[in-house]
Amino acid sequence: MTRPDEVLAVDTVKGDLQAFEELVKRYQGAVFRLAFRMTGQREEAEDAAQEVFIQVFKKMYQFDPDKRFAPWLFRVATNICISRLRARKKVIMLNFDDPAQRRLEFEQADIDADPLISLEKSELQREVQEVLQELPEHYRLLLIMRYQLELNSQEIARSLETTRENVDVKMHRARRLLRTAMLKRLQEREETYGMQTRRQVKH
Repeated sequence: MTRPDEVLAVDTVKGDLQAFEELVKRYQGAVFRLAFRMTGQREEAEDAAQEVFIQVFKKMYQFDPDKRFAPWLFRVATNICISRLRARKKVIMLNFDDPAQRRLEFEQADIDADPLISLEKSELQREVQEVLQELPEHYRLLLIMRYQLELNSQEIARSLETTRENVDVKMHRARRLLRTAMLKRLQEREETYGMQTRRQVKH
């Protein structure tokens, strides 16, 4: 029978190293994805993920087994990633992969059948990445936690040690900023395309 995360955490504190190894196996992918999308660099993300699990092991005694393990883990991971970003003090590039967005995309068969659809999909993803680059750090983090890690508002609140209401308010602002920036880019692209078309007609 599979032991719950919270039981594994308690067993880790008791000295069960296999329990900790199981937790690492369960969450190493999610922690790496969070680190990669925050740092934008694979090597640094790997280092950050390793640091996360080292800190988790050291601080496991602080975990409250009456609560869920995942939000506590992501809070540790988030703090480490933010510390690394602040140490770098420069703009980063993110690879934002929104599972909610994927559900709204065309079926893969349709994309494969029409190269233009595939091109448009790739262009949209590139523009989303560039727009995310321009968002403030805390809004970027919220979007990653919500859409990439698929955490709900309560879980994000626990991870960031804030209230659910605060998360909901900031999430609304983050979505609005992202939507506004994307619309602006689309309008600029349409205007550019229109100008090019008019030049071609004149010639």
